[in-house]
Amino acid sequence: MVQTLVASLLAALLQVPPSPAPLPSPTPAASPSPIISPSPVVSPTPAAQLSAQPFVADHLYPGGVLPIAIANSTGPITASIDNPIVTWNIDQNAHTVTLTAGQTLGRAVLTISDGSGQRVLIPVRVAVDAAKILSQTLTLQYTGNPVDPAWLQGIVQRAVSRNVQVQQPGVQAQTTFNLPAALAPGSIGAFDAQVQVPGSDNYYPVNALVNVNLQNVVAQPFAPPLLFYDDDPEHITTEGVLYRGHIDPATPVRLYYYHDDNAQPRDLAVVFSAPSGSSSVQLIDASAGPNIDVMQVGHAVTRDFLSRKPINEGLVVTVAPGSPFIAERLKMQSLNGVAGSIDVHILSGGALDVTVLAVDQKTPDSAIPGLLTQPQLPGDGHHRTGVFNINGYAQDTLAYRVGGDDVSLDYGLHSPPTVEPADGRDFGEYGVWRTLNFAVTNPTGQAVTLYLYEQPMGGPVRSNFSINGALPPVQISCARASERYQIGAPVPAPPGASTIQLQTMTDGGSFYPLEVGLTATPPSPAPPPITAPNGCFPKPQSSPQASPLPTASPFPEPSGR
Repeated sequence: MVQTLVASLLAALLQVPPSPAPLPSPTPAASPSPIISPSPVVSPTPAAQLSAQPFVADHLYPGGVLPIAIANSTGPITASIDNPIVTWNIDQNAHTVTLTAGQTLGRAVLTISDGSGQRVLIPVRVAVDAAKILSQTLTLQYTGNPVDPAWLQGIVQRAVSRNVQVQQPGVQAQTTFNLPAALAPGSIGAFDAQVQVPGSDNYYPVNALVNVNLQNVVAQPFAPPLLFYDDDPEHITTEGVLYRGHIDPATPVRLYYYHDDNAQPRDLAVVFSAPSGSSSVQLIDASAGPNIDVMQVGHAVTRDFLSRKPINEGLVVTVAPGSPFIAERLKMQSLNGVAGSIDVHILSGGALDVTVLAVDQKTPDSAIPGLLTQPQLPGDGHHRTGVFNINGYAQDTLAYRVGGDDVSLDYGLHSPPTVEPADGRDFGEYGVWRTLNFAVTNPTGQAVTLYLYEQPMGGPVRSNFSINGALPPVQISCARASERYQIGAPVPAPPGASTIQLQTMTDGGSFYPLEVGLTATPPSPAPPPITAPNGCFPKPQSSPQASPLPTASPFPEPSGR
């Protein structure tokens, strides 16, 4: 029975079950319909932006023409402006707007439109240059050995400035440059000077380089035998010729001028002109002013002339017929004074004329040639004018013996001799170069100390002195009291014979005569302050004030007092 049970189990395990009935295949799903992407919305292509080239009309001069190319326009082009400083012409086929500047200066905005309504705004400016550069190259010739760099800097500065005609009122040209190394006589050099003039709405700024060529010309020192003295009329009351003189090629001259102005502002001009052929002329010019302190003006002239003349430091210019050279043009306000000492030496060519004239400040340089032939203004009756012979004049020697009396000389009281016919006087000896040699004998066998001095005798005076040729000259401030004031440092006198040389000129605006001398007694080291009681212009001393009355007591005084 057990066997039967086992066999039944075994048969059950070994029996292969019948395959299950196949499941019915699912009906295949229909493929989904493809999603159809919507057709992209095509944006309309934007019209190209209306444009103009150039897009700024910023450098138009009166009468100037500027074509403007218009791109991407649709339909006809039109234009309008908010300030009618330009007119225009439109070429619809070429798509251009051509501007023509009028004579009115200023700024505006030009609006250019097309048929689609697009528009472009163009800034417009009509102006002129703030200045004109007359020449891109300048050549300057000068003399001197050695040359003071500060003087040469000023000469170049003035030449570059004169080469600029400033058009915009109220502005000045700014020039910058670096001088080359010092030039010996016969040498040349070159550099660029930058010129800048600011602009405004109506003026374009100017920024330019000017090439400057320098030449130190070889020229021999000279001593003019003639003095042209111009101080009449001293006070300028109207425009016109104040002085004129004729310079022969064989005879150098010195022009000394001194004037002050009345209430009306005006310019004083010193002009050299060639009546026939061209001339090359050397000018050693020491001019000063304008300044209301006329004594300071005269003092500056003497100081500068004593510094420049010994080293032959001057300017060389060419003067051609019809092209006068304006050596000086000085602007004067009410009561301003101007003065100058100018040595003139014609190096080659024909004769020259020199004219000193007062001109209206609005008169351009170009109009001055037409003023040179006008009649000379009448004098003021003092006859401080004329031509004087200074050949060998004011050359003096004084003998001084150590242990003996002081020696001195008064000058500035007399006038140098006139050239026939006598036509004026120069009391004060203005424009005269004075040389005073002290011939010293020292028998003591040892060096001694001596002193040069000045002593005013005619009123307030300022002075300049060159001692033994030393430069710069010694300047003495204003002195009035008749006392001795020391000139420079003490001077050693060695044993035996020696010479002490003193050179000077009288200062315009000062009062003469003046005593100068040599002494072994120390004088006052310097004049007192100008406002001191014994100074040049003493300040009035206030009178002593009475003591103030006692202030009343705020309390009532006791009764019965």
